[in-house]
Amino acid sequence: MDLLNGTKNQHFVSQVEQRLNAVNPSAREENKKIYSFSLKDRESHSIILDSEKGFKISRTLNLKDIFSFDILGKDVERYNFEKLFHQYETNIKSNTESLISKLPTPGADIKPEILNIFASKFLNFVRNPYSIKKALDTFFPLRNIHPTDPIHYKNFERVLNGRKPHQSYLCEQLGVTEEEYVDWLSVIFLCLTPIEGDQPNFLEKTVKDLFENPNLFIMVFIYTYDEKTCLLSDRGYSIPLPEKDDHMAWDFNLYSNGFIRYFFGDFDFLVPASASKYLIENLKVAPKSIPVHNVVNDLNELEQYNKHVVYQCHKNVFNSSVECYGL
Repeated sequence: MDLLNGTKNQHFVSQVEQRLNAVNPSAREENKKIYSFSLKDRESHSIILDSEKGFKISRTLNLKDIFSFDILGKDVERYNFEKLFHQYETNIKSNTESLISKLPTPGADIKPEILNIFASKFLNFVRNPYSIKKALDTFFPLRNIHPTDPIHYKNFERVLNGRKPHQSYLCEQLGVTEEEYVDWLSVIFLCLTPIEGDQPNFLEKTVKDLFENPNLFIMVFIYTYDEKTCLLSDRGYSIPLPEKDDHMAWDFNLYSNGFIRYFFGDFDFLVPASASKYLIENLKVAPKSIPVHNVVNDLNELEQYNKHVVYQCHKNVFNSSVECYGL
């Protein structure tokens, strides 16, 4: 793939996702705005509205050349990941709208939307500049891998050795070393580029393996609200439960009036101690099903979600309303 692209202001949380939280959803795409809040005090979940007018989404949650790995000298000639991100950003709007439209219909098949949304949201974690160290820890095995396809390998060489005049400044701003920054760019590339032929890329394989893992019990909760709104983090995700070896959970903003929670638990830890080994093994080999629960207007969960978003953000949260419930 030719990764030459002239975009300089590169979003690490896509404009598509931000527009699902727009202050003015009926406006033209280029005119849509979102409210930004700065973190005042993490422990008390205190935030301050940055502007009563809001900000154009084209100018929020982006950094200049954050994903550019080879700038050729001329102003418009640069290699970056915009084309690799595009397929996921395009799909997230259609998958989100399809999921929301199906929720009122009992028994509707929403598995494709559930999987596709997770893949796109998980990419937000991988590409978030405020989570570089965590992404490198998560994808540590990729540090010693390179693509075998000649075209992909040529692009990979650019990622490692391309001209990055912005690198020193960005690293200082983000609190990472230049080596970590380049390693992070290589992880993004390897996650989104097939290592061999027509095989799924590493991101899609990781998501597929996670959802098909027989040792995991998976549940999805979709919280929607008729009036109240859900915050969007500058990190793109929040963690609702303490991280432990036997389970993990992720919360993602879905749109202005809803968020989605994915829970993954280890069967061996979750089943009662009195359960027989035979029962546990049969549960593991049974056809995989993922219970999905749509919970409407649960304000206690919304308050906890918004507080987690504020507590775990880097320095900003975003909303379609100046009122942030529970804060």
